[in-house]
Amino acid sequence: QEAVDNVVIVLDGSGSMAGRLPGSNMDKMTAAKAALKQVLKSVSENTHIGLLAFSAKGVEADWLYPLGPRDDAKLMQAIDRPQPGGATPLGAYLKKGTDRLLQGRAKQFGYGTFRLVVVTDGEASDQDLVERYTPEVIARGIKVDVIGVAMNQRHTLATRVHSYRSAN
Repeated sequence: QEAVDNVVIVLDGSGSMAGRLPGSNMDKMTAAKAALKQVLKSVSENTHIGLLAFSAKGVEADWLYPLGPRDDAKLMQAIDRPQPGGATPLGAYLKKGTDRLLQGRAKQFGYGTFRLVVVTDGEASDQDLVERYTPEVIARGIKVDVIGVAMNQRHTLATRVHSYRSAN
């Protein structure tokens, strides 16, 4: 079995992502997409990528890009597709992304790396689940990296994760 590095991106497509970045004419979703594309430039071509978006308009399914080999043309199209939409079930999607990574880890017999990259403004309708799941995800050996878009610096996803970067 080949050891493959795996990254599942959880992209916040909720309505709050239509808001403006403080001190900017850019909306949060545009900033999030730009930051995500920038970060992906530093990710190895051999890394398997999955893109999971929640509450977004303009998409038919949550998995915009199923976890698997990287095809940058299709991946960039998938990143561009979602538009800000509804509610913010962030905690539920942390779990959904983590569950997929854990399936991959079992299939790879534990070899490789497993990361969850969360791109959000942190405004969750299920903040209790975010508070509960974040330490559980980390305890299960999943690396959690966050790109915060105008996010409160004291948020759990800014303070209790492996790395935090601001998209601002």
